[in-house]
Amino acid sequence: MRLSSFLLISFLCLGTGILNAQNTTINFDVIYDGKSIGTLTASKEVAGTKVVKNLRSNTDAKVLMLSVHVESEVHVKTEAEILTSATAYRHANRGAEDIQTTTVKGAGNTYDIVKNGEKIQLTHVGIKFCVTDLYFTEPLGITKVYSNTYGTFLNIKYVSKGVYMITLPDGKTTTFTYVNGKLTQAVATMSLGNILFKRK
Repeated sequence: MRLSSFLLISFLCLGTGILNAQNTTINFDVIYDGKSIGTLTASKEVAGTKVVKNLRSNTDAKVLMLSVHVESEVHVKTEAEILTSATAYRHANRGAEDIQTTTVKGAGNTYDIVKNGEKIQLTHVGIKFCVTDLYFTEPLGITKVYSNTYGTFLNIKYVSKGVYMITLPDGKTTTFTYVNGKLTQAVATMSLGNILFKRK
């Protein structure tokens, strides 16, 4: 009897843990010049007040007979809706700057950022909205978003219903389009042309 009771309690506890953990994965086709050149995967795992978000892309294209390969990943951890740590990298054989950035919440109202070896300290009470969030949530009423890749805040411009644009530090832009609160596509301006991320 005791063994069966123990097993029942263990199962219920395990089941509760499974119910509290929620996984979401969204896939996008990466399209350049009308052709699919790769994929972008946005994933989110929720366990209680802790959330882990991940963006990963891998693309290959031919531009003017040149092979262009870009891969990137952003890994973000939050607790109680506050950013606690993040890593980001982007590697491209041409057309874009290689970037490697870490962001870690420090003591008090500070974040320690290291971008390509350069250390920066940012004063902020608690970062709540990052670029990764744009793939899961329409930025209603939000005017600034933290970029884990660039280690800085970017402005969000409301363009029209369901359409928002962010401007990167290098002047390039990305426009996000939402339907019923869900991201359907994003268009990034690049030195080699526009890149379309279309939800599958």
